[in-house]
Amino acid sequence: MVSEAIQQIKDAERGAEELIRQARAEGKKAIADAHEEAARLLEAMRVSARDEEKSLVETARTTAETEAASIVAESKSGVEDVRTRAESKVKDAVSKVLGSVSAA
Repeated sequence: MVSEAIQQIKDAERGAEELIRQARAEGKKAIADAHEEAARLLEAMRVSARDEEKSLVETARTTAETEAASIVAESKSGVEDVRTRAESKVKDAVSKVLGSVSAA
């Protein structure tokens, strides 16, 4: 009977040791899984950030091109206005000079 009790204690100890090994193995697996999931999430966030960056750059580029085209159009219009006014003033000046020369 004592030997049976000792055997039961030894069996219980072995069972406890096996449970401890299993718990450690499960803990290691859980940690490894968590690391893998963290790596996957990090990579997904990097991809998302790159995509967002590309989108922002493209939006900024489009806006800048639109603004540049508008500035060029305004500049051309301003240059044309100056040219038109200058031509009319040149004509007036030539007329005045010719009028002065003719009068003299």
